[in-house]
Amino acid sequence: MKRNNVDSLFGFSSSSFFLAILLLVAPSSVTAEGTAESTLKDVLVSPAKQNRASIQALQLGLARAGNTLISVGERGVILQSDDQGLHWVQAKFVPVSVTLTAVTFSDPLNGWAVGHSGVILATNDGGNTWHKQLDGEQAAQLALAEAESLIEAGDVRGERARSNAGYLIKEGADKPILDIYFANQFDGWAIGAYGLAFATNDGGEHWHSIIAQLPNPSGKHLYKVVRSANELIFLGEQAAVFTSSDDGSTFSTLETPYYGSFFDGLLFEDGTRLLFGLRGNVWRQNKGKGRWKRVELDSEVTLTSGLVTGEKTILLADQSGQLFLSRDAATSFSLMGQAPFGGITDIIQIPNGFAVSTARGAHVVTDTNLLSGEVQ
Repeated sequence: MKRNNVDSLFGFSSSSFFLAILLLVAPSSVTAEGTAESTLKDVLVSPAKQNRASIQALQLGLARAGNTLISVGERGVILQSDDQGLHWVQAKFVPVSVTLTAVTFSDPLNGWAVGHSGVILATNDGGNTWHKQLDGEQAAQLALAEAESLIEAGDVRGERARSNAGYLIKEGADKPILDIYFANQFDGWAIGAYGLAFATNDGGEHWHSIIAQLPNPSGKHLYKVVRSANELIFLGEQAAVFTSSDDGSTFSTLETPYYGSFFDGLLFEDGTRLLFGLRGNVWRQNKGKGRWKRVELDSEVTLTSGLVTGEKTILLADQSGQLFLSRDAATSFSLMGQAPFGGITDIIQIPNGFAVSTARGAHVVTDTNLLSGEVQ
């Protein structure tokens, strides 16, 4: 298949902000190896600080826990809103102070958040208090266990997996996990930078590595987990799109005509796939078959998130705060308006509009503050 629109991970002004906040590792500016290691350990054992300024902190992910909205971001800050995003307060206890990148809930009480240093957190009280299920050092050991299991089984992937696990162990807990998704209270997947991929079947009490199961030998970054009733997809950089029809037991590469990075996607009930990301690229495959078609936006700003808001109605958000609306099942889009809060990192629908996470906290977009256009 012919590929076009070649994008690399770095070097594009339209994507630099979003990629920086996803992949920036807190101690990267520390030159002394011992100091960097100490810094990593500190943020893994130091709870997030409680302060008034937290509601204005960089926020990267949103989820709904029943009637409560949950937002996660830098320095372990987790925010809660019980009034549909009008007011936010900080969660009572978060055991780490690393940047958190994504959050998901399976029901009003049970949720998970992920972030830098290989962290996976869990809550069973609707987001008030959290505990750590995994960190980067433990994740590296899981990768080694996967490799040893493959070698014992005579699987040719084992030696490469063991070599990669060795690097993870040597480099310590410095790799970010960038997204997490749970299909229910038990079955979940977490993915991240350098091809990190983990799964659980017991709500995160035990995680296991699935890094070697992916056809990702170069360890491309993985950004987003997307799932429908019939398909599980991991989206990543430079055409890294991996699909599974058996809930993660096996994966294959999903070929697309775009050789850039995808940051999010939507899977429709009829099998149609919609993938989007760098430079305003939106690609649609009708009913999951045949030729992919690029959907034009008249924008080259990186798209960060999207959602289905009604029958055949789709909304996409980008890193400048622009919102694009489709009323024909993502066959075409028009600019709905721009949020006044700067770049949007995640978006979910609420009764009076949309909740958005941004570089300046979590906010609500409504008819009253949307710059031109109106909330649908």
